[in-house]
Amino acid sequence: MRHLLLLLILLSCVSMGAAVAGCRSDRDKDHRPRENCTAAGFSDIPVGLEPTTKVLLFPSNLFSSLSWSSFQVFPEIYEIDLTGNKVPEVTPTASPILPTLSVLRLGSNHLTSLPDGSFSACPGLTELYLENNAINSLSDHTFSGLTKLEILELSSNHIKVLPQSMLHPLPAIETLYLEKNKISVMPDEWFSRKEEVPYLYLSANPWACTCSLGYLRRYLDDYELNVYVRDGPEIKSEVESVVCDAPRQHKERREKVCKGKM
Repeated sequence: MRHLLLLLILLSCVSMGAAVAGCRSDRDKDHRPRENCTAAGFSDIPVGLEPTTKVLLFPSNLFSSLSWSSFQVFPEIYEIDLTGNKVPEVTPTASPILPTLSVLRLGSNHLTSLPDGSFSACPGLTELYLENNAINSLSDHTFSGLTKLEILELSSNHIKVLPQSMLHPLPAIETLYLEKNKISVMPDEWFSRKEEVPYLYLSANPWACTCSLGYLRRYLDDYELNVYVRDGPEIKSEVESVVCDAPRQHKERREKVCKGKM
């Protein structure tokens, strides 16, 4: 009887691990059921994954679109990882489709712009990763509805302009990655809805240190301990990482160029 029980357990484990070729069943650090289908050549969600799955990992696959409805077969989905695929756009929806989704990873895809309400399908997001795309435009309403969002990763894109009210829909934001973009100016009162963002990454942007940057200079003076840089897995507080790119005489210098007006 004991041997039979062990055999049944082993058979159960084997069947769980080999349900879909190219995917591996396990659990994340918080014991959520997870399917890891990394670099398995999928262009869509394969048939046969357990509906009780809460974490879906599809990095380095061949997804060329993001169909929100295709994930509805997982009613308790918590995290979707599509890093390193070929997704070119995100389509807004008229109503929430994935209300339980908390973490969405779309880094290293082919995104170039994000329209109003891009993530209306998943209003419960707390973490959104969009790094290493080619995003060049955002709007005041790109992130509308994401009232729970705490982490927004936008580094290594082509963003030139920060919309005046972009942060207004994000009252819970705690970490904002904007480094390695093409931003030269920060709009006045950009942080007016939430003055303190504990982890702010602004380095490697071509900041134009003219009088128009007075608001950013004052903000950095008030919240300098909240400005960080990343060195691999290490992070450190370093307000001096926000340096001038223009005018030429101030290039690579952190300096008050309009002292009388700041």
